[in-house]
Order: sequence, then structure tokens, then C-alpha cells
Amino acid sequence: MSADATLLCIGGVDSSGAAGLDADREAAESAGVKPTLVPTAHTEQDEQAVHALGARKPAEWLAEARAALPYCDGVKIGLLPGPEHILAAGELLGDLGDRHWVLDPVIESSSGFRFLNTRALWLLREELLPLGPVLTPNLNEAALLAGVELIALGSRNKRVAAARNLVSGGAESVVLKGGHGGEVPLVDLVARAGHEPFWIERERIEGSRRGTGCRFATVLAAHMAQGVGVTQAAERAGAWVASYVARGAGA
Repeated sequence: MSADATLLCIGGVDSSGAAGLDADREAAESAGVKPTLVPTAHTEQDEQAVHALGARKPAEWLAEARAALPYCDGVKIGLLPGPEHILAAGELLGDLGDRHWVLDPVIESSSGFRFLNTRALWLLREELLPLGPVLTPNLNEAALLAGVELIALGSRNKRVAAARNLVSGGAESVVLKGGHGGEVPLVDLVARAGHEPFWIERERIEGSRRGTGCRFATVLAAHMAQGVGVTQAAERAGAWVASYVARGAGA
């Protein structure tokens, strides 16, 4: 385990501070990892809506990320606000070597604003997935990426099939989050090529908070940057997010 691990976090800045790179910083530091933050967009949003996307030019943030990459032990990518940003991420990852990278596929905001159009979704699947991410979709994101109806992911067998579809597309691992499902207890799935599906059960906490997806992926990436395997990192990420939601419910 690296004692002084650094995680490169690429994603959007949320003007409310509830999600995006502010959430990444909090989550990485809580896991004992130093975050290096590179914004792809400066969004204006609140609990009700995304009011402006504020995407940067891909070449600008790509140059910043390339300068930071040699000094980082892992990479976590969140919001890529359009097709050209997805292609820029692909350029960056060509220099990654054997370090792990985590992709949180931010397709739409919690308020329903769609960040990625049909072409961007296709590029995410065809250009980034073959580069071997640890993919952390929620149920809706997994359905969109696997090309199935969301209702089809109601059963464990269907979730395994969708996750294996994404692994066959090139993902190193898929951590399919079950927070949007109705099960009690909540169940997350870890799928890897050549391994049996691994289910992680944890208490379902009443209430919700924005930015849980960002934080889950970042805690997972932080632990993997320190040498922890994906299954144990997913267990730690789920437990941390549960604590985060519980703190909000008690506020």
C-alpha cells in the first residue's frame, strides 16, 4: 500500500459544492489520499436544476491532466461534458500504464439534466470502455450503457448479465451500485472477467444526498491507488457512502 498516494480526479465543478470535484476532494482525503483536481466544466446547479454547463475546451483540461498524470497513483474520471471530452480522455489514458483508473459514467444529473447525448454515450462505450476502466454505474447508467431497459435490471441475474456485457466491452471491472434499486438490504455487484459475481449487502439508509455517486467512485479509486483490490475497495466505498448519507439524514 502506498503511504503517500495521489489520485488525479477529472470532472465537473458543481457551483453548489454538493457534487463534482468538491465531493472528490472530500472523499479522497477521507481515504488518506491526496487529490489533484482537474475541472472539465464549471457547472451552475442547485437541488432543482442544472442552469449552465460551463464546459471548458478539451485541450485546456487535457494539458493540465497530462502535466499531473506522472505524479499520480491512479485516476478517477467523472463528468465528461460531450463527445470531444470523451475523446480527450482517451488520449490521456494512453499514457496511464498499469495504473488503475475509475470511470464514474456521469450521464445525467440527479435533477434530470442530460449531460451525454446519444453520440457521447456511444463513444463512452466504444472508445473508453476498451481502455479497461473500473466502471461504477448506477442501475440507470448500466442500463443505458448495456442497451437494455431499466426495468430489466430488477433481478440479480439481469444485473449480472448487464455487468458482464460491459466487462466484455473492455471494462476491467464493473461495480454496479444498487442504491436506486428497491432491495432491503441494498446490494452492490462487483463483476470481473474470469470471476464469479460478488454481491455486497449493506444497510439501506433512509434519505438521500447529492454527490453520492461521485464520492463512491472516488473512495473506491483512492483505495485502489493505495493497492487495495477492487472488491475490498468497493466494500469500503459503500460503507463510506452509507455513513455519508446517514450523517445527512441526522442533520
